[in-house]
Amino acid sequence: MKAIYHMEPVLESFIWGGRKIIDKFHLKTDLENVGIMYHVIAIPGKLDCRIKETGECLSDFYQRHRELFGCRSRYFPVRMTTSCGEDKMSYHLHPGDDYAFAHEGTRGKMTGSVAMEESDRVNEILFGNKAQTLDEFKQMVEAENWEDLFGTIHQKEGDFLHTPAGVIHGGGGGGKMTMTFSTNSDITYRFYDYGRNDPSRHLHLKQVYDCVNIPEVPLATIHPKPIERDGIRIYDFYDKEGEYTAQRLDIHGEGSYERKEFYFLFCSEGGGIAGNTTIDSGETVFVPAQWGRLSLEGNMRLYLISYRDKCQERTKDDRD
Repeated sequence: MKAIYHMEPVLESFIWGGRKIIDKFHLKTDLENVGIMYHVIAIPGKLDCRIKETGECLSDFYQRHRELFGCRSRYFPVRMTTSCGEDKMSYHLHPGDDYAFAHEGTRGKMTGSVAMEESDRVNEILFGNKAQTLDEFKQMVEAENWEDLFGTIHQKEGDFLHTPAGVIHGGGGGGKMTMTFSTNSDITYRFYDYGRNDPSRHLHLKQVYDCVNIPEVPLATIHPKPIERDGIRIYDFYDKEGEYTAQRLDIHGEGSYERKEFYFLFCSEGGGIAGNTTIDSGETVFVPAQWGRLSLEGNMRLYLISYRDKCQERTKDDRD
């Protein structure tokens, strides 16, 4: 069973989506627009990538072949997507694990994102909140007093921005394509959706009030300096046990990469060879745990997501 496997992406249309993802990756789809291209996700019966070589859904593949993943998590742990908001997204947050397990029966969502095209442009984005009490937060939401509610953060294109659970965010638009890494969850609680009144996009005020960070946690962007290692330029975005590991790998010629944990590689630009298989723009491959040194050849940009178990304690999703 130990081999490198190709993933079939899941495409999802959103009211804020468009055609940029379809056109960039030359996707064959009947969807009129795509807001998110899921490279790695495993939510049974809802959003579940398929393994090309076996025909299995990723959630089933994970349960049947746990030896390939080498981690304790009872549920598949991570997800990776490309998103493109050509219209504004709702303002929302994601719950933490404790709340999500208690109310949704699944993991919460810790996420991080980076613009796929780098430039010197700096965007001021609404991110986090300035409320000092929950009552103050509720009053500003009900009055749609966004100026006093939202914090702001300056993000240079190419900066990585981690979003812990309970952080309010959204807006955007403008067609910026973003790579997103997160825990494997699809729980989103909205509190403002520009009055679009789409019956499929409910607001979740109670859940937002239950989960919002008051006061807000520290928030900041990073712009990692690349590390040259074994012929590869590596950008380290994020690495936390029990959440996710995120990197970018740039290859121009020949190189090699090694980590003991399983990992997924998504090719956003160019193409080449990973081990004994090809990978082209728009494709994702899975490399099992304990693979050893992986040879990489070509001219390509790869985004990587992986997972490290918590060492000191087992989380709820680890329990049988």
